[in-house]
Amino acid sequence: MKTNTVTSTHPSVNVLENRTLHCYGNASYSNVQTTIKVGPFDQLVAPFIPVAVVFIYEQSGSLEPIPVRRLQRALEFLLDYYPHLTGRLNIATDGTYEITRIGTGAELLVAKCTDRLDSFSLDSQGRISLMDLPGASNALFGPFDASPEGICRDPLFTVQHTRFACGSVALGVRLRHNNCDGNGYFQLIRDLAELYRGLKSDNIPTLARPPHFLSYMSDLDMTSDEKQEALAFKPSLLVIDPPPGAITAPSKAPPHVVGRILRFPGAKIEALKVYATDPSTPNNWVSTFEAISALFYQSIYQARLQYFSEDPSAMSPPDFLTPLDFRGKRFPELPPAYFPNALLCLYTSLSHDMLSHAPLWQIAKHLHDLMRNEVPDAGHLKNTLRWIAAQPDKTRIRSGFRYGNGSIMVSQWAKFDMYAGTEFDDEEKPKLVSTPFTSISLVDGLAYTLPTEMQGKAGGDKQAIDVNLALSEPIWEILERDEQLKRFSTSWSPIGVRSG
Repeated sequence: MKTNTVTSTHPSVNVLENRTLHCYGNASYSNVQTTIKVGPFDQLVAPFIPVAVVFIYEQSGSLEPIPVRRLQRALEFLLDYYPHLTGRLNIATDGTYEITRIGTGAELLVAKCTDRLDSFSLDSQGRISLMDLPGASNALFGPFDASPEGICRDPLFTVQHTRFACGSVALGVRLRHNNCDGNGYFQLIRDLAELYRGLKSDNIPTLARPPHFLSYMSDLDMTSDEKQEALAFKPSLLVIDPPPGAITAPSKAPPHVVGRILRFPGAKIEALKVYATDPSTPNNWVSTFEAISALFYQSIYQARLQYFSEDPSAMSPPDFLTPLDFRGKRFPELPPAYFPNALLCLYTSLSHDMLSHAPLWQIAKHLHDLMRNEVPDAGHLKNTLRWIAAQPDKTRIRSGFRYGNGSIMVSQWAKFDMYAGTEFDDEEKPKLVSTPFTSISLVDGLAYTLPTEMQGKAGGDKQAIDVNLALSEPIWEILERDEQLKRFSTSWSPIGVRSG
């Protein structure tokens, strides 16, 4: 598999320092084992996939926000609660992920941008465009080497603090996805902000709700009989890959993948939800996520069908996938403030006739039923996790979802309150919180629903949603003529981040 180093140099951004971060109290290391195995949930994530988000804080007074020295102290206190993030990834011979060399350190990069933040504003209202930030915001993160050597050598947790010429600040925070999911990620960011605010006093800051950082079932020890019993289980969402055979090179290089952002105002979302509901049963309902997902599922399929019209067999099955968080009522065995992964991916596939000709509400109803009727219960989930843990070769575990140039994957980040609790100085919310398009996330058919910068402002359209969508370049050219999609979305980012 080809992997890349994710780095984006930009003439206006210069990294001045690279600081190694350790726990504030060395006693924190004595509270964890030398080697920590991750749990079954975490095993489902490829080790080269990060979770990366940029937070933009505007200078509004005479004092510059988030001074580096105070941020570094807050990060050191944070590592007292997450000491394993000072370690390094190791992949055992059976494919099990482990965290070793705990205490090696996390990383803080200190950078300066020679431009003012307002030079990246999109319009007269001061709205910031992620695409216009340096390197489409990639220059606001430290480099990431996704090679097998890099993922085991480099820190699990990196923060880049970039000061703009006007005094405003960007925090580019990257974690490894096999250490946490989006829910755990934003929990850590809120914990960091809470500890930072606590440094206003002379007391050592503490968290009101300490995190649980050890993975569920990471300490599971099964006998041979118990392993055989676990392996006999048939999970509903996972399969085992056959042993690899000969690798066949594609006949021609696929088109470049382009990332763009589509804005859905709150009023148009409400209209879309009505449009995506069965008109004969008005008491039924679909969620915002289900309505938007159905819209993209149908529109993208129809655009791809046009592109592959001369050879429809060249398009892979039109599978749909979405991750589901099992915290809370779905799986009560997970403790509160659970930091590691707690996701399994639901998937489905619809027929050509439905995606081509059915009214949108039929597709939305199918996704609505998927999110409610196809979710494994707690017993099935527990057996699935034991099945993962018992596998003799964990590299062969995969989802039953069939990824390809006909599939779509939608991740529901709009459910996270990405702006709340992330105030550092004077209760100022970030001006923008978003995830960048990178060489790793530019995957054909991958979409994220995100809250907009309106969450960081007083007033405005709090219900609006952005969709960060990566698609094959020729599919975008067809999709731009899709009247159904244009009916419910407004601004489309004119500049796309392009793979390759």
